[in-house]
Amino acid sequence: MPEVDGIYFGGGYPELHAEALASNHTLRQQIAEFAAAGGAVYGECGGLMYLSSAITTLEGQRFPMVGVIPAETIMRDRLQALGYVEVETQTESVLGPAGLRFRGHQFRYSELHPLTAGLDCIYRMVRHYDGRVMPEGYRLKNVLASYVHAHWASAPALAEGLVAACARRAANPAKPAV
Repeated sequence: MPEVDGIYFGGGYPELHAEALASNHTLRQQIAEFAAAGGAVYGECGGLMYLSSAITTLEGQRFPMVGVIPAETIMRDRLQALGYVEVETQTESVLGPAGLRFRGHQFRYSELHPLTAGLDCIYRMVRHYDGRVMPEGYRLKNVLASYVHAHWASAPALAEGLVAACARRAANPAKPAV
């Protein structure tokens, strides 16, 4: 992994490449070490899945992933979420202070199964199609990952917050980004 001050994992379909991702032990370890050392890490949807402990495919094969989010991703044969959402952050994160509001969407065939009771959800998410309020946004110190694909233009402060977290890390590598 190159020397960086932050990592942003966008969406995608890691379940289609789970075996190849799992086989890259060196990169998985370097990402985990970067996160443990306080580097700013943000992942959405496929990024969340990659940052989780493992992905279990529809065929029942389990592949280890990065492991910085203590949860397992389980693939399902039916859509688990689809639609637009409104999000408000409840605590400080690599995206900035509590109270940030933004729009996004979800499209996924997987579920996240926490491996610990202490997994912190910092998003208050409202689904557009039914108004249901749900917890989302899994934060562990300087790592934030979510199934929500953020619409960055809906809240430019998000990008500013992520860049600021990376800049804090660059200015003081011994101190966590958040």
